[in-house]
Amino acid sequence: MQNHMIKGMACVCLLISVAALAYAQKNKTDSLRLLVAKHQNDTAGVELLRKLSLQVQASRPDSALIYAQQGMDLARKFSFKKGEADCMNRLGVVLWKNGKYDRALLFLINSLKLREEINDRLGILKSLSDIGIVYSDQQDNVKALSYHFKAKAVAEELHEKRRLGIILSNIGNCYIKLNKVDSALSYEMQAYAIQQNVKDMATLPNTLSILGDINYKMGHSALALDYYRISVGYAIKNNDQSSLADNYNSMAQLYKQTGAADSSIYYATRAMNAAKEAMYPEGIYHASNLLTDMYRGKSEHLELLYLKTALAAKDSMFNAEKIKQIQTLSFNEAARQEEIAEEKHREEEKRIVDLQLIAIAIFIPFFFLVVLLLSRSRTHRKVVEFMSVLSLLLVFEFITLFIHPFVQRISNHLPVLELIILVGLASVLVPFHHRLTHWMRERLAHAAPAHHTKTRKTQPKIQNKNT
Repeated sequence: MQNHMIKGMACVCLLISVAALAYAQKNKTDSLRLLVAKHQNDTAGVELLRKLSLQVQASRPDSALIYAQQGMDLARKFSFKKGEADCMNRLGVVLWKNGKYDRALLFLINSLKLREEINDRLGILKSLSDIGIVYSDQQDNVKALSYHFKAKAVAEELHEKRRLGIILSNIGNCYIKLNKVDSALSYEMQAYAIQQNVKDMATLPNTLSILGDINYKMGHSALALDYYRISVGYAIKNNDQSSLADNYNSMAQLYKQTGAADSSIYYATRAMNAAKEAMYPEGIYHASNLLTDMYRGKSEHLELLYLKTALAAKDSMFNAEKIKQIQTLSFNEAARQEEIAEEKHREEEKRIVDLQLIAIAIFIPFFFLVVLLLSRSRTHRKVVEFMSVLSLLLVFEFITLFIHPFVQRISNHLPVLELIILVGLASVLVPFHHRLTHWMRERLAHAAPAHHTKTRKTQPKIQNKNT
């Protein structure tokens, strides 16, 4: 009796907290709408529309798409590239949540391009992370990891702890899908520690759910259930129906494996309801698959109903046309990333060449100064003359080296035209070089120090006293 009362009170408290959260969210949504109305003709409205899209995403995904699209259109009106990229990324995330992976990837990749163009490092981090999630949901976890590790490097560079926690959790999720349990556990525990440290309650349910999956894979069913239940509590508080669907599906799968058919059907049904509310095709697909298996041989009608639901959800996510579109986008993006890497390599090589040219340009005047000082010292005249000629050679060869890229550009790398230009330059530089060499020798000859000329002291003649 007492236990029933405690459970009842707990349920009432949970319902009150959910109602209070829903009321607070409604107030926040209304406030954002009022602000959007005030800023519908300036760039401030772009960020407000993005926030409004994020606010209603969990409960009204269609409205989230509309607000994100309006934000992108407004940003384009004012040529506000950062706002355009942010809203474009928002569109990609909403489409991904709704299982439209081909369109989601298109928006996310275009957002990444725009953010790279304006060097928005935080934006680049977000795009890389979101693209990785889409590839993970497409079961291409190797490619997903490549994007997540790029995002991790940027997060560490920017000291973005909260974002780093999300990325580490996503990396752990990829590893569990690849059956690399030890790696998954390592990254997920790092993510959990960061999320607890920064008190990130919004993304903690996802990490707890993945920790449940890891323990389920390790055979720790009781511990896995604990993680799922804690995650469900956070997801209810956050009104995150997608996370609820994932957790309920995981619990249904666990109960199915342990032979508790009624519990499996119960949680799979709850997963189906949460996924439908969130318009989350992946959650619908997994729940309907579980229910198809559970009703096989028990109810032909229900088995067929859930089988049709599963096939429809799968087709909305993975039909041939969408897969082809994703493959094309992936190929184009891979080619673009290679091009970016090559451009960075070329820039690095150019930087090294420029530094060497600067070093030579500094060295030549210094070398001239050394020659000038030596010409006024006791150094042998031949040595000074040789160094002066060498300094002139350095000057003229440096001029040739410096202008050679310009010659190649003017001649468009045509050997005949390049040869004609170089010969024309040589016809001017070579005589000038000879005149300067001759002038330097003359100057050194006149400036030779007196100690280079041998002198003798004349002894006075001694007269013979006898003469």
